[in-house]
Formats: sequence, structure tokens, C-alpha cells
Amino acid sequence: MSMPPPPPLPPSEGPISRPKAVDSAFQAVLASIAISALGTVFTVLLDTALLTQMVNDMIADMPRGTTDAPGAMSVSATVGAFRVILAFSIAIFAGLMLLFALKMRAGRNWARILLTAYTGVGAWSFLSAMASAGPELQLMWSLADVAFGVTAVVYMFRPESTKYFAEHKQRRLQARQRP
Repeated sequence: MSMPPPPPLPPSEGPISRPKAVDSAFQAVLASIAISALGTVFTVLLDTALLTQMVNDMIADMPRGTTDAPGAMSVSATVGAFRVILAFSIAIFAGLMLLFALKMRAGRNWARILLTAYTGVGAWSFLSAMASAGPELQLMWSLADVAFGVTAVVYMFRPESTKYFAEHKQRRLQARQRP
């Protein structure tokens, strides 16, 4: 003899089904993160000439006498240090963005707003770069990053997505009110 099935959960206790738009937004954010990280690696991290020029500019801007001190780092050692710092920065940034994307997919509205703000800043930065430099090959990475970011924002604010975030907020508020 089998046991009877458990009673159905009240509507506010059952799982909230995640709409396809939220999953699509999550995938677009992942693509944006990957493109942003790869773009930074290829356009900055692997560009020895650019990093060397940055170090030389930094050394030229230093007060006289500070670059001649014993133990002062060579240009190539400073470029190497910049590469390590930049690689860690890329990894930390990508990790944080991934965390925000996961929280957004889990129904956290603050993550949705944070990703939207990041996309807005990225779009503004891209448009400013296009206005000042014109179309450059390096900006193609930014274009792809911004395109995926804007796509994610559109999906995150579709009516079914907005309902999903509101349901999660309502559940959290109800859980706080319970004894």
C-alpha cells in the first residue's frame, strides 16, 4: 500500500517558475562578461607596445630623480607587474559580474538594477569612444559587449521578467513577516 501524495503547497509556497526571458537575459550577461574579459585581454593585456607606452608615459610624468634611484623597476618589469595586476582585475571583475548575473537569475532585483546600471555606463563609454575616436577595430569588442548587455536589459525588463522579480520580492517580504 502506497502513501497518499503530500498536500499541494499554497500558491505562495510553491516554486516560482523562471520565465525564459530571465534565462535569456542571464545568457546575454554571460556573453557580455566573456566578450568584455576577452576584449580586455586582447586589446590591453597582450599589447606589449601599449603597456610599454603607458609605463614610459608614467615614468616621464614622475619628478626628476625618482626614476634614477637604485632599485627602481625597469620598464619591462613594470609592464610585467601591470599585466599581473590587470589579469587579477579582469578575473575579479568577471567573477563579480557572474555573481550579479546569478543573483539576477535567482530573482534579486538589486542585481537586475546593478547590471542595468553597468550596461548604461558601458553604452555611454562606447558612444563616447566612438564620438572621439571614430570606428576603430578595438571598439568592436566594446560594441559586442554593449550589444549583449542591452539585450540582457531588454529581457530583464520584459513584463514576465518584472513579474518574476516582483514575486520573489513578495516572497521575501512574506518570509520576514512570519514568526
